[in-house]
Amino acid sequence: MDAKEFTLRREKLFAQVMEQSMIVLFAGGLVKSSADATYPFVVNKNFYYLTGIEQENSVLVMIKTPTTVKTYLFIDEIDETKTRWVGKKLDVETATKLSGIHDVFMRSMFETRLKEMLLDTNGFGKITHAYLDQEKNLILDGKIKTPDSYGEELKLQSPNLTIENIYPQITKLRMIKSAKEVEAIRQAIKGTAYGLQSIRKHLKPGLYEHQIEGLFQYAIKEFQNMGLAFETIIASGKNAVVLHYPNPKDKISDGALVLCDLGATNGQYRGDITRTYPANRKFNPLQKQIYEIVLKANQMIIQMAKPGLKIVDLQQAVMKFLSEAAFKEGLIKLPEDIGSIYYHNVGHHLGLDTHDPISREIPLEPGCVITVEPGLYIKELGIGIRIEDNILITEKGCENLSIEIPKTIEELEA
Repeated sequence: MDAKEFTLRREKLFAQVMEQSMIVLFAGGLVKSSADATYPFVVNKNFYYLTGIEQENSVLVMIKTPTTVKTYLFIDEIDETKTRWVGKKLDVETATKLSGIHDVFMRSMFETRLKEMLLDTNGFGKITHAYLDQEKNLILDGKIKTPDSYGEELKLQSPNLTIENIYPQITKLRMIKSAKEVEAIRQAIKGTAYGLQSIRKHLKPGLYEHQIEGLFQYAIKEFQNMGLAFETIIASGKNAVVLHYPNPKDKISDGALVLCDLGATNGQYRGDITRTYPANRKFNPLQKQIYEIVLKANQMIIQMAKPGLKIVDLQQAVMKFLSEAAFKEGLIKLPEDIGSIYYHNVGHHLGLDTHDPISREIPLEPGCVITVEPGLYIKELGIGIRIEDNILITEKGCENLSIEIPKTIEELEA
């Protein structure tokens, strides 16, 4: 992403807020884990979406009046002592180059500058509305400050201030990916595909699930120093009926299927792919029977997806297909029993988050990127199968961004 991309996003957001208003967004802060250690920093994705800045303690302030719009970025001062330990922080020039924001100040000035804006000492006029990202359970900084508590702080400074939630507007903007965002996701999927290729090459009975997990992580690092989009799920045999199987420690048995739900990151953008492989490179007849049902469901939804449909519409279609197919093949006693062997949604939006926070009730539009991931999970048989692709909604249908990752029985056995 270049600075023009972030500037355009801010312009779109400015168009959706009231006059005499301010938007205040926080990158987030470091949170202590134990002793002098902290958890790895994860930037607030809505803050990143508007700035391109990934550094903790940063703050974005946007002011809109009838006569002007102003954008300010606050970043930490460079501390030479800390630099020796953790490396150099952003300087003003670099922050401007990344974000396209020219008014960049030190974080230590933030409270004073914000008070000036609220008290109208800058000549903008009285600020009547303040927009905050009120995402549920969001932490604004390392002091565990929440949007609600911060809103109360602002109202103490300006009692007549109205606090508004900017979260829905930003996530709605995030729903439609630009060409550069799509390209970033494509690259994340390429890294994921490279990792899956390595798994296919080395997978065999007798290995442990955690070895396959480590193999994927090594492969995406080797590919382009990519990170994990989420905790890798490697589940063999009966473990694959647990959707987010948490502890990959079992030995992979001969004849087992191995479900691999994983993804690589390209910058902040993510891939999210699932493939299910026979450990010994050969499906048995029962596995083949169930796999073909899931594969046909996957292919049907990819063919069906288009603008105007909602993810809930795709879910209804896949539920109908799976219930009829599973009943016909004797996997369930009644079609309405499908919930016992298929118990998740067929997809979700994908982007800066693996599960981009966008409702499945919103009609799809060109530029949406979603997952397609039907599955069947039969505990009694020790079989769990999921096949997941990432698709881009286009003007007339969709494009399968992960089409080059093998998934047919013929390809997997070859």
